[in-house]
Amino acid sequence: MKTVSIDDQQNVSTTAGRIFKIIRDHGPLLGTDIVRRTGLAKSTVSAYLERLLAVGLLREEVQESGKRKKLKVAESAGYVVGVMIGQTKVHVALCDLEAEIIDSLEGPIDLLRETPECILGRVVGFARELEQKAGLGPSALFGLGVGLPCPVDYVNGVPVNPPVMPGWDRFPVARFLAQEFTCPVFVDNDVNVMTLAERDKGKVLEHGHRNGSFMLVKAGTGIGAGIVIDGELYRGAKGAAGDIGHIGLDGDSTVCRCGNTGCLEAVAGGRALVARAETAARSGRSPFLAEALERGAVMTPSLLAHGAASGDEECIRFVISSGTYIGDVLAKLVNFFNPEMIIISGGLTCLGERFIASIRESVYRRSTPLATSDLIIKQSSFVESGGMIGAAVLVLDEVFSHQNVGNLMRDHEG
Repeated sequence: MKTVSIDDQQNVSTTAGRIFKIIRDHGPLLGTDIVRRTGLAKSTVSAYLERLLAVGLLREEVQESGKRKKLKVAESAGYVVGVMIGQTKVHVALCDLEAEIIDSLEGPIDLLRETPECILGRVVGFARELEQKAGLGPSALFGLGVGLPCPVDYVNGVPVNPPVMPGWDRFPVARFLAQEFTCPVFVDNDVNVMTLAERDKGKVLEHGHRNGSFMLVKAGTGIGAGIVIDGELYRGAKGAAGDIGHIGLDGDSTVCRCGNTGCLEAVAGGRALVARAETAARSGRSPFLAEALERGAVMTPSLLAHGAASGDEECIRFVISSGTYIGDVLAKLVNFFNPEMIIISGGLTCLGERFIASIRESVYRRSTPLATSDLIIKQSSFVESGGMIGAAVLVLDEVFSHQNVGNLMRDHEG
C-alpha cells in the first residue's frame, strides 16, 4: 500500500483549495479557464475537479450549446447565516454558499440597555426560525458570521472597548453562538463585513476590481473605513485599521467623545449634523428646520436631506460641509494608500448626490493628480443587506480557505 506523506497531503489541500477559490471568485468557469489560471496540467486540474464535484462543493452548469460545461460553486450544498447587529436593529439572513440571501428576519434591539445574552439570544431565535422555514437541518449549517458596531478582536471573536455597548467588552460572542449551533462562528466589526460584501457582490465586482485595492467608508453616527489590499481585507496589527473617524482636522476644537478635539466623526458624523441642525432650527437660521421643529419633527440626517432638496440654504451648507470634511481626510488617505476605488456607505448617504459630490470634489482637489487619475468614488450598492451578505462572505472566506477545502475532501474520501 502506498503511503501518503504529510507534505503530499498538504499539497493536495493547497491545490484543491486554490482551484476552488478560483472558481468561487471567478466562476462559472470552463476546465480550460482553470488550467490557464492555475498553470497546472489539464489532467491534474481534471482530477481535482472530479474530487470537488464528488464531495459536493462544485456543480456543473450546462451551456446553451449543450456541449461544454462550466463549473461553479454548488450553492445549495449547505448554507451560512449572516448577522448584522446595529444600534437599534438586528438583521439575520440565511444565505447560500454564494452569499446570496435566501431569507432574512430583523427585529428591534437596544444596545445601551439590553445584555449581550439577550441580544444574542434573539439572533439564535431568528436563525432557528429561518432554518425551520427553509426545511434545513443543523448539519447543513457551515457557519455564522457576525458584524458588530465596535472594534473587534478578530482572532478571539470578542468586542474590544465598545463605546456604545455596555457589558459587551470582551464578551465571548463567537463562543456563545458556537455552543448554540456547534459550527464555526466568525465575528468582525460592521465596516469590515460591509467591505467584504462590496468586494464580492457590489461595486468593486462590477468594475472588475475583485482582487484590487479599495476602501469602503461608512459615514453614519460614526465614521470608519474598511481597507482591502490586493483583494484581501486588511485589519491591522490589533484589528484597529480603518478608524478614520478619529483623524483630526487641523484647527478644529470640537470635543469628541474619545476625549480629543477636532476628530472627523465629531465634526462631520451623524451625531454632529443632528446637533448643528437642532441649533439652526432653534435660532431660526434654517426656516425649514425651524418649521419642522415646531411641528415636533425629530432632527435626523434624512430631515436635513429633505431640507437641502427643498432649497434650504442652511441644510445645503450642512450637507456640503460634512462631505467636504470627509473628503479632506480621504484625500490624505488617497495620497498615502492610492486605492482604485472608494465606496461611500452608511446612514449619511441619505443626504444624496450633493453629499457624495462634495466628497468627490474635495478628494480630487486635495489629492495628487496621479493618485486620482483613475480613482472611482461611488455610493454603496447596498442599503441594509450589505452587512448580512458581508457576514456570510466572512464565513465563506474562512470555511473555504485552502486548508479547509482540502480537509473536507480528505474527510469525505476517508
